[in-house]
Amino acid sequence: MGRMTWHEIPSSLRARIEDALGAPVVQTESQASGWSPGSADRVVTTDRRRAFVKALARSRNGDGIDLHRREARVVGAIPPGVRSPGLVAVFDEVHDGDEWVALVLDDVDGHHPGADRDGRDTTTVLDALATLPRATGVLASLPRMTDELGDEFGAWDRMLTTGLPSVVPSAVAAAAERLADAARGAVALVDGDHLVHADCRADNLLVDRERRVWIVDWPWAGVGAHWLDPLTYLLDVLVRGEDDDVDHHLLTHPVFEGVDAAAVDAVLAALAGLFLEKAARPAPPNMPTIRGFQRREGVAAAEWVLRRWAQHDGAGAEGDDAPRVGAPRGVPSTP
Repeated sequence: MGRMTWHEIPSSLRARIEDALGAPVVQTESQASGWSPGSADRVVTTDRRRAFVKALARSRNGDGIDLHRREARVVGAIPPGVRSPGLVAVFDEVHDGDEWVALVLDDVDGHHPGADRDGRDTTTVLDALATLPRATGVLASLPRMTDELGDEFGAWDRMLTTGLPSVVPSAVAAAAERLADAARGAVALVDGDHLVHADCRADNLLVDRERRVWIVDWPWAGVGAHWLDPLTYLLDVLVRGEDDDVDHHLLTHPVFEGVDAAAVDAVLAALAGLFLEKAARPAPPNMPTIRGFQRREGVAAAEWVLRRWAQHDGAGAEGDDAPRVGAPRGVPSTP
């Protein structure tokens, strides 16, 4: 079962949304990306107002409806300096005997980055993620990444105890002990005081006609290290198979300034375990393809850190110190 469309939303809820927009909706375009079974529609009203509507019923996905509530709380508190669509209205109501949550947001006329697979959008995305501020006010009360990821970053130890699942490739399985050892120190490294999107991949970003990057879909937001979102975006660049040097961005972009290479390796190792452990589980209701995606994420993270270790080990054999990542202070990113 895929995404529902605008016309599958109860007519009574559609009427409430149209009231908030000030005119009837006459044009809709369902968005296929993402994993939620709920609706995700660009809509246009009779007076040409554009909006983005996402709605979900509890019967469709109980966890998802709570994430919609969480996202509404986050988006309503994001400061103006962050380029994120504005929140027009939220509906948390019962329609046709089912519990529904709908978010109505300003529409962004744009495309997901990385579509050309040539890396042209990577620096622009990293620049946008670098603008995420320190979390204050309502945002400061969001979950901390250390709490959100503390248990999940222990995935390698659990899998080694119970037996590695078949989703772990043999080359990765051979390094599982080292990956587990690195991952044990990762949770402290993602601590920080910045707003973190925590689900940063291309389908949660939009590039508009002026090549400005907009950050969308905020249900997992929390407080943590400023460089965590940029790192996970680089992982997404690898998963999509873009022709780009992700390690070059680690070495040159200011958002990674001062971050030790070993810290990057530890977090990548922990992310690899997190995704592979999830990939081995049965798919959640109405989300049949997510486990395959999580396996690709896990394998890409593991293979990336194994390549990095091979490079570090080789440098160490020649007497060099392990590298640090991050541009020195005052070095701008490439436009």
